[in-house]
Amino acid sequence: EVALKCRVGQAGTERSFIVVVYEDRQCARVFEVWRVTVHSVHRIDIQGLVGQTEREGCSLTLRSAQGPKKVVAMSSHPTELSVDKEGVIEIGPSLTEVPIRYTPLHPGRRDILVHFSEEGAPPQQPPVSAWLLVTRARMPVVSKRYDISIRAGKQASKKVLYTNAYSINRVFKLRTDKPSLLSFRDAKSQLEVAPKATESISLKFAPQPRAGVTEDILVFVNDEDDKNEECLCITVEYV
Repeated sequence: EVALKCRVGQAGTERSFIVVVYEDRQCARVFEVWRVTVHSVHRIDIQGLVGQTEREGCSLTLRSAQGPKKVVAMSSHPTELSVDKEGVIEIGPSLTEVPIRYTPLHPGRRDILVHFSEEGAPPQQPPVSAWLLVTRARMPVVSKRYDISIRAGKQASKKVLYTNAYSINRVFKLRTDKPSLLSFRDAKSQLEVAPKATESISLKFAPQPRAGVTEDILVFVNDEDDKNEECLCITVEYV
């Protein structure tokens, strides 16, 4: 691993340099020649809770010094971070605030790139604006745990009970940290529960080809604003 340091300019600029790697201490025989291009981008830091959507304080500001433009947003991790605005975004010389939503599925740090490119521009054209979002997510508290066994190689359906502790009707949003292993029978991934009532969360488990494997799968029960109400941990043993 080779660590490089380079002084960069303001966002939107780039700097290129050459790195020569020799295969001897006398620097007589060249092993490789690298051309390194460093792109300067804007940066912001975002923190969130795994399984819930963060919107408060999550926005990017765009400006086009070359006059009005129509741009589209592209995220390196669209399942976790995306622009909270549909379709084309119009920007101009004045600042335009673009809201984003951050929904982490795993704890820890992740660097996410978001590019705003002019509508219809060729792929080789530089973006109008580029952002590096340094995200950090922490785990919610697990409120309930379940242990189930499933036969390997077979799809399975299970149910767990959930009680609405409120005195009003609630519609909860459901999400999992491992969508490749678990899905919800309700296509909208929602659970409507009457006041003080109990309903079943219908779970569908994808086939696991190998026996002897154990997986911890989280189910997030969120409110109407996609904030976490409870976190369920389902330990699945494939037999």
